[in-house]
Amino acid sequence: MTVSTINTLPLSLLEIIQEAFDVIGVGSEGETISADMFRRAKNSLNLMILSWNADENLWRKEQVTITPIADTAAYILNDPKPMRVTSARRKQLVGGYETPMTPWSRQEYLDMPSKTTSPSTPVNFYYDPQRDDGTLYLWPTPSSAVAPTISVIIDTLRPMFLMNAANDTLDFPQEWQQTVVYNLADVLMDKYPVNDPNVAGKITARAQILFGKLKAFDNEPVSIYLQPDDRWGDSRWC
Repeated sequence: MTVSTINTLPLSLLEIIQEAFDVIGVGSEGETISADMFRRAKNSLNLMILSWNADENLWRKEQVTITPIADTAAYILNDPKPMRVTSARRKQLVGGYETPMTPWSRQEYLDMPSKTTSPSTPVNFYYDPQRDDGTLYLWPTPSSAVAPTISVIIDTLRPMFLMNAANDTLDFPQEWQQTVVYNLADVLMDKYPVNDPNVAGKITARAQILFGKLKAFDNEPVSIYLQPDDRWGDSRWC
């Protein structure tokens, strides 16, 4: 006997939809899935993926390099628009030395009285994710002397790509495929009800268990260190 060396199983959009319908007992005997059923299931899947964008996933984290422009505070990010900018570093073009930058909330950035009138070396950043575009703000604004000497490297959380053609594959690691199938099946039960409440309950429970298992796995196994935020002084005397 030989051991198979195959360790990939990239399911297409059509196969994922067929699997989900099989789970709820629709087309499980080989019946053809109609074009309308395919369209409805595809819409449900894409809506589910869009809602999952609110979660963080390791495979969606990417580094993007921003080229600072003198006296320019705002930089549009839209290809695609990041869901979040989780961190940023200022990199010296000569020598490659990188310095972490401090993230600001919207209120912290807006509260700064001088945003563009005192150009210098950027030390803080604020990311504003609006509906269509995201905007990264640097503070202080890069000066004409500093801008040509640095780049800003940001860690972003990109959105997941949706599925359209029948042969498209998921923008997920392959270990997520069963989770996607069962969660899609759980959603499809609203459109194609399962008559047996016990079966319906098992499908929902398995969808939740699979999602929880993958979310627990989808984290970096590192220690977390906590310390007081001293940016505003010693709060004990407030």
